[in-house]
Amino acid sequence: MTERAYHHGNLREALVDAGLRLLDEGGVEAVGIRSAARLVGVSHAAPARCFPTATSFLAAVAAVGYGRLAAALTEAVDAAEDTLSAFRAVGLAYVGFARREPNTFRMLTHPSLADKSRHPDLLEASNRAFDVLREAVLRAQDDGHVAPASPAALALTAWSTVHGISALIVDDQLAAKGYTGDPDDLADEVLATLFLGMRPVPGPPA
Repeated sequence: MTERAYHHGNLREALVDAGLRLLDEGGVEAVGIRSAARLVGVSHAAPARCFPTATSFLAAVAAVGYGRLAAALTEAVDAAEDTLSAFRAVGLAYVGFARREPNTFRMLTHPSLADKSRHPDLLEASNRAFDVLREAVLRAQDDGHVAPASPAALALTAWSTVHGISALIVDDQLAAKGYTGDPDDLADEVLATLFLGMRPVPGPPA
């Protein structure tokens, strides 16, 4: 494929697709703008039209990953029977996404992308995924299943919990910590404990 094939504005999309392929086949370390250019069949200078820096390219690839995560979380919510089930389903969907796409999961927290405000598309995609969880918290609160605390704080608590267990599973750290059971069973137990801690506290008797 030559540069001539990208004179109609699809070079950016082709490069991002190549980055996703590199990510899938070789992990986070394999994702680079030069490698993507080689896959697409353009010169090393050509990507500068779309991505001024190597980091901006990584951000574009990560944004697609967050989009996939948001879609998986949304699908889980839509399939749930009630608001409490939806809240739990979001957590299980997050862990499931990490297990299905471990390299994409690792890309989401790439150290060079910590300041997402520098990459508007990445920030928007990241917020979209988080908002699925936050909205699930709000709906569960409205139905009385979750304590009336700050939705943002509760969502961050849930997010950090499911991200942590996902990282342990993806990086094969469970056995080193003494757990030899099914990772899905562990995710269930962790989320059950999390949701027990978020239940409303009964008030004093009248």
